[in-house]
Amino acid sequence: MEKRFKKRFRKVISSIKRENLDSLFVSSEANILYLTGLRIEGYLLVCSQKIILFTDFRYFLEAKKRTKELGIDLAIYEYDIFRFIANRIKGLLLKKVGFESTHLSYQEFSELKKHLKNVELIPTFLLIEKLRMIKDSQELSLIKKGVSITEEAFSFLESTIYEGLTEKFLAVEAEKFIKLKAEDIAFPPIIAVGKNSSYPHYKTGEAKIRRKEVVLIDLGSKYYGYCSDLTRVFFLSKMPHYLKKIIDIVRKAKELSLKKIKEGVKIKEIDRTARNYIEKKGLGKFFRHSLGHGVGLEVHECPGINPKNEEVLKEGMVITIEPAIYLPDKFGIREETMVLVKNNRGEILDEYS
Repeated sequence: MEKRFKKRFRKVISSIKRENLDSLFVSSEANILYLTGLRIEGYLLVCSQKIILFTDFRYFLEAKKRTKELGIDLAIYEYDIFRFIANRIKGLLLKKVGFESTHLSYQEFSELKKHLKNVELIPTFLLIEKLRMIKDSQELSLIKKGVSITEEAFSFLESTIYEGLTEKFLAVEAEKFIKLKAEDIAFPPIIAVGKNSSYPHYKTGEAKIRRKEVVLIDLGSKYYGYCSDLTRVFFLSKMPHYLKKIIDIVRKAKELSLKKIKEGVKIKEIDRTARNYIEKKGLGKFFRHSLGHGVGLEVHECPGINPKNEEVLKEGMVITIEPAIYLPDKFGIREETMVLVKNNRGEILDEYS
């Protein structure tokens, strides 16, 4: 296991050098977890001559054991955290320190800068997140298990759901089910009934399920740190023609985009495939969000599957494909599936499609 983490550190150090930096100051909890395997509050300083994990006494025992396994330094701070960290940076004679611009708060930056007047603090953008896009075999195993648990949760809800239940009741049942089988939920379950499903990220409320209304459910589990994210639509009675027509359009858009997935394809082309189909059906204005996103230690991570992303898909990426049509004050249909990018195809990770 340590070899896997040490390989990650080597990749980060190579990225630091490419950015013409001396070091990288890591503040994202997800990135610290990725590099160390530790779920703790703290900071990580990565440079070629030394790697230092900064944390407080609450995490001392687990951090001591883990840093010894990884062969990195542990520094326990008590008070005046950033003076403490700045002194270690100055002791290493570092002059160009990168920081995570999307994670380090302005207050943290200001405190650090105050004690590093002769050190240049340089913003970096998604440096580690770009490395996290490609999953190794162990990461894929954890993600697949999380997907399986989430599918079990959908099956449980399908057997549980009936007219009169509230969105909130179903959300609580889903959360309980997932937490009994996984580490945690990846995000609060979205249960949207009727016109509430026309809000893409609706906040689950007290609306009651009715037989002739759409029930949109968006669930995800977190299994040993790794997330899953799936969306399904349920209908408790015979589906009317107008609803089936919308569902068929969404499913066809998903099918077309899934067929395009393989290493080397531009990400924007995947989005364009689904979006063009929905537009040809005259419903383009009702699909306004990205087609999908990466999934891993965070439920939303790189790469973004959107019409502006010029990057190409790479083998080992795990992404969602979630075309949708939202008809205001009527209903919304979204189907979300998770896909592993392979050399010549996309491997669908969920079976409930």
